[in-house]
Amino acid sequence: MLRRLAFAMVIILGVVSLASTLTLKSSAIVSGRYVTLYDLAATFSGISVQVLKDFKVAFSPQPGTYYMIDAKSVKIRAESEIKWLNVSLTSSKVRISSKSFTVNLSEIQQALASKLATNVFITNFPVVKVADENYTINIKSVSEIAGKKFALVELRANGISTYANISFETDLIGRTNKIKKIPEIVNLFLKKDFSLSLINSIPSINFEFIDVGKPFILSRNIMGVPINFVSYSKVIKSVVLKYAIHEYKKVVIAAKRIEYGQKITRDSLKLERIDVYATTTAYATSLKKCIGKIAVWSFFNGQVISMQGLKSPPDVVVGQILIAYISYPTMTVTTFVRAMQNGNVGQVISVRNVDNGYMLYGTVEKGPKIRIYSGGE
Repeated sequence: MLRRLAFAMVIILGVVSLASTLTLKSSAIVSGRYVTLYDLAATFSGISVQVLKDFKVAFSPQPGTYYMIDAKSVKIRAESEIKWLNVSLTSSKVRISSKSFTVNLSEIQQALASKLATNVFITNFPVVKVADENYTINIKSVSEIAGKKFALVELRANGISTYANISFETDLIGRTNKIKKIPEIVNLFLKKDFSLSLINSIPSINFEFIDVGKPFILSRNIMGVPINFVSYSKVIKSVVLKYAIHEYKKVVIAAKRIEYGQKITRDSLKLERIDVYATTTAYATSLKKCIGKIAVWSFFNGQVISMQGLKSPPDVVVGQILIAYISYPTMTVTTFVRAMQNGNVGQVISVRNVDNGYMLYGTVEKGPKIRIYSGGE
């Protein structure tokens, strides 16, 4: 009996000595497609690395992101599937995050340029991160919609494919060895005289020259200019420079408040050089074309004068004394009349005979004068 008990104890001790142990981390950073038990192990013994690597817990999060998993659920499953395993917890949750590497835009440019065998300037590319710095680039398709070029790019790392849509241009508009010369190239291409202010930082990089691509509008007054830094006939950096656009012109400004219906005089206007690029108003540039007009808007002091807010005064105004005539086959009779309403050449207005007070109607003609065609008391 004692011998059997001793033998049983030996078996139990042997089983205990064969037990495997593992302590879970409270957080883990993974780089593969799956989260494995090996990724989550802070310490382990009595079990091979390969067994832990083959034990898949979940899919890895997207590069640069994370999620939380329940540590107790991992413990229950691991102890159930791996015999004699004892799992210890350090926290109730395990934070799983994924390594991330930002895709190099120049590598995309080179892959696309190689496929198309032409100049390529990336105009828009979303920030894409992959789980491994060793990734492959595959240009899946190239298309053109409404004059804009697009490419679907596959980025593959650790067996995971990430897809991104990019827009690009192939037009080379100039080449320079100085960044400050880029606005000059852009203006020459656009046949404009914009003042372009660079608003993003310039990468610190050694280059031989810069290839400048076709500019495009990013927002109301921001222009994007795609450029490639080139050295030894190879593009080493692709960026989109952002410029604030300014267009300075001398325009007509209200020198004081101008009320609705007021006649514009010289002392109510002035010329001032301002940035008109973002101005949607049909601004005036000539004082001569504004003076004598009637304001159909109210303008405050310093406001840009819009030609849409001005109108020419009528050719005839109420109360004006004019010559009126009526023609007969053998003679023409003339008289003086007073205009009873405003009118322009070609319009029919009412007038009153100055001598007898009769109301007449006639057409305003150049002069101005009135050709009478009817009348009465």
